[in-house]
Amino acid sequence: MKITTLITIAALPSSIIVDAFCQRPIIVTKRANVGVFATAAKEEEWDVVVVGAGIGGLSAAALSARYGLKTICVEAHDVPGGVAHSFERKAPASIKSDKPFVFDSGPSLLSGKYMYMHHLLRDDFVLAQLHTNTMFISYLYYVSSGMSKKGTNPLRQVLDAVGTSSDIDWITYDGWMVYDTAYPADDERAKFRLTTGNDGTWEKAIEKKAGISAREAFTKFRDEMMSPNGLSESSALIPPLALRSDLKAVFTMAQYLLKFLSIGLKGQLLTGPFTKSMDLYGLTDKFNRQWFDYLAFALSGLDAAHTQAAPVSYTMIDLHKEGAVLDYPKGGMDSLVQALVRGLELDRPGVGSGELRLKSHVEKFNLEEENSKAVCKGVTLEDGTVLNARRGVICNAPLWNMARLLEDSIVNGEEESAIAAAVKKVRSQANEMEMTGSFMHIHLGVPADGLPDLDCHHSVLNLEDDVTAEQNLVIVSIPTIFDPELAPDGFHVIHAYTAASENFKDWEEKLDGGFDNGKTEEKDYQRTKTYKDLKEEKTEALWLALERIIPDIRERAKQKGSIVEVGTPLTHRRYNRRFRGTYGPAPSAGKDVWELPSAKTPIEGLLACGDTCFPGIGLPGVAASGTIAANTLVDSSVQLSLMDEMKKSGALQ
Repeated sequence: MKITTLITIAALPSSIIVDAFCQRPIIVTKRANVGVFATAAKEEEWDVVVVGAGIGGLSAAALSARYGLKTICVEAHDVPGGVAHSFERKAPASIKSDKPFVFDSGPSLLSGKYMYMHHLLRDDFVLAQLHTNTMFISYLYYVSSGMSKKGTNPLRQVLDAVGTSSDIDWITYDGWMVYDTAYPADDERAKFRLTTGNDGTWEKAIEKKAGISAREAFTKFRDEMMSPNGLSESSALIPPLALRSDLKAVFTMAQYLLKFLSIGLKGQLLTGPFTKSMDLYGLTDKFNRQWFDYLAFALSGLDAAHTQAAPVSYTMIDLHKEGAVLDYPKGGMDSLVQALVRGLELDRPGVGSGELRLKSHVEKFNLEEENSKAVCKGVTLEDGTVLNARRGVICNAPLWNMARLLEDSIVNGEEESAIAAAVKKVRSQANEMEMTGSFMHIHLGVPADGLPDLDCHHSVLNLEDDVTAEQNLVIVSIPTIFDPELAPDGFHVIHAYTAASENFKDWEEKLDGGFDNGKTEEKDYQRTKTYKDLKEEKTEALWLALERIIPDIRERAKQKGSIVEVGTPLTHRRYNRRFRGTYGPAPSAGKDVWELPSAKTPIEGLLACGDTCFPGIGLPGVAASGTIAANTLVDSSVQLSLMDEMKKSGALQ
């Protein structure tokens, strides 16, 4: 074991610090104006170190363990799941219940299918095989079936691969409510329901909302998009389990080559903004353009003019094909997260079990220079523990946060080195990537008595306004409609949030120093009166939206046993470690749609996953990114062996 010296912040007092997970004492001494030195720090050997236990990181970690690699996933938070984590609140003593309120902190509407954006292969070897001396742009798409059955949903495929998909009980349902605040609540045009499937129910709702011409326009557009030769059906079936971020993708994708090439010129349309698809097929009526702006925003946090056509096009099949359904995991999103954790921690022959280590903040990447190249050898935790990675490190942090952590990893004397040059490239990528807005959240536990039958999911917005306008769209979920065990008897849990539309500038001045420096500390903003006033002001939009669904919601929230929890962009930033509290990436300046980097970074041994790399935002997207990162760390023969095994079981097409 090596003796490692770690310089940390000088403000800590002399003490003995005990690691919360391992109960391992670390002796700390303070030296004036120099810092705090932890001695005899532990050093551990792993094949793969994953930084961050979001869905992308857990997918990468569980799949790496499935591949037979000794894997650890470290997470700064005290619960796994990232933006998709769940949390509990004890029931107030006044209702004498042992059952807590269980809240999903993030997404809870899981589309049955999903389709991803393009990926660019520019490797000289691949290009030479495909088109000599020509820049060949290859578009990779895959469609995904629902979570409740084997199919091509990348998150479901990870669970099938690691052997824990059967751990989850799925509840299926057929739609959600939409409330249009452009009209008074008692106007029949003020609400309508999106119903999945093709029995005509949705088309009737369009006619009631916007007239027969809108219904006819939608039907014509849907039929053209979903026809055998239409844009939606032009996608090829290339699962993320076949993808990787190196030249060996030639071998793992070979069996999908014909489908890959069949996309043809439609690839350019599918990877462009969805508005071009609407223009191509002549969809010009007001309601349908508004509707697809909303649908695009729900998928990406961007309107149809800035969302790639691929996910929106295939979502039409997802919603409108025969028998289409939506899925929700019984027990809330945490049941899905825990299934991934179990996949990581399964005891596998010859390797043992992987490990999830919570409350373990990464202080720095351990970077070295080899043959004039920057190489990542592992990470150092805040408590001084060194985690060496024989195969590589996979970082699930957003690109902006990863860039800051890399900058903090450069030591004196390396400012002009290959390490510094590589880190500057990552910083440049981060600076060029724009970001969407942030969130306001409200979590409620309220009495359910006297309420009519409600849908679980609801969207509230003014369709006449820009869907991206601040606080326009509010998304609401009431998961106790499906699973009453998520709350004390007789109560509902409700989560409402403004989706990707909160301006972080309104909150940034509340941070210590007045700006987000890319590092999230335990207490880096003060709950001052001005903060609380702004919080109350911004929460009003959520209350107004909720009143469209449950008119007496404010009164219910004051009744015995009720609880109210409000989260701001600073809360979202702190607990999810999201730079500026952002939802995710947006197109760079001058671009209509996003162009995301692959899993590989300019630093050897350091891969990335999550929503700031291909294929992007959404639970299926980040699961796919984690899959690609894990695939890249093993030989293609190992990857192909797993693919063959899954095909035989019916889990892979």
